[in-house]
Amino acid sequence: MPSQGQVPAGSPAGTVADGAYLGGRICEILDFAVRHIPRLHSYAEHWKGKQDPVVSMNEKIVVEAALLALTCHRISHTQPRIASAVRALAEVLLPHARSARNAELLARLPQTATSIGISHLLLDRIGFPDARYDALHTAAVAAAHPCAPERLPYRFMEQQWLASLAPGGSSRHAVEAPPGSILYADLTAVEMHPNDVYALTHAAMFGTDFGRRAVDPRVSIDAVLDTLDSCLALQIGKGNLDLVGELLFSAAMLRPGTTCAYTRAGWDLLTDVWERFGYLPTPQFSTPEYEELAPKVRPAYSFQHTYHTMFVAGILCAVLYDALDTPPRPHAHAAPDDVGSDAALALAAKDYRLDVLTRQLGRLTVEEGRLTPTAKAAARYLELQRARP
Repeated sequence: MPSQGQVPAGSPAGTVADGAYLGGRICEILDFAVRHIPRLHSYAEHWKGKQDPVVSMNEKIVVEAALLALTCHRISHTQPRIASAVRALAEVLLPHARSARNAELLARLPQTATSIGISHLLLDRIGFPDARYDALHTAAVAAAHPCAPERLPYRFMEQQWLASLAPGGSSRHAVEAPPGSILYADLTAVEMHPNDVYALTHAAMFGTDFGRRAVDPRVSIDAVLDTLDSCLALQIGKGNLDLVGELLFSAAMLRPGTTCAYTRAGWDLLTDVWERFGYLPTPQFSTPEYEELAPKVRPAYSFQHTYHTMFVAGILCAVLYDALDTPPRPHAHAAPDDVGSDAALALAAKDYRLDVLTRQLGRLTVEEGRLTPTAKAAARYLELQRARP
């Protein structure tokens, strides 16, 4: 990859990656998925942790791989290598997405059309139809009550997005952000729970059709980007590559060409690890734990703790590739020091290190520089602690 001082023409805003670099990374991740998806049943014997009785780990992975295939398919029309890799992934996903078990679940539990049924729908959208399975899926959607189960706002947006992809739907169909959506909240990482970050990134995904349309016009994009910046600082400080990738693609989906010190720092961290190790681990990946495993178990452990971050990076690269011709659009006058400062403040608040929080805010006060939204939220948080009886 070129150095920071050699940004190629046509690079995505805030990165030093051109179309060739992004295309190569996309194919690398698609090939990664193609190698591992056929092994899911053997891997499942070694999955650790409690699983949902309906949507198992395997079903979750298949849906996420189908999302990766969709985003890459959308940029593949002039790239034969990417198109070929997308087809290869779709072919290995088909027996999982349209399995006899999934067909039984769609008939017995029609509400699963909006979970395990997603992979079938996405494969249909990228050119792999199945009339009989589609009839079952359509019937399940019709039979499922729209209010059951009761959904959070971002899941309501997901339902609208899926309706736009269904046969007869339109990819230009508007996805509304309902009242109570996190997209309307003016928050920072200091006030947010991990579930809020998950809701934020997924609302951006569904609300923009993965960057293909404008978000609900009632949403303040600048305010959401400020929230994403704050969350990026915290996750960069924690080294959570999984969330760094999701926050980066959320910013790119909401406003193609978005660039600032936060997105550049996130991209640099992600690609630095990728270049050095050849993969992107989740925070749960433990090298000592991996080395203690029997050789036959290691591939399952490695895939379990890398697949999601790799898929997220693939979607990020596809979204950036899709916006190669978009002029850079700065949205904040942040300096690189702001990223480190916000990370320190958010980490101190989360760890309840009031001494660190006090020192950091004191330094910012002495310097009399611009206070970021995260710094202001940290100051309010510290005042709340002082008000405690």
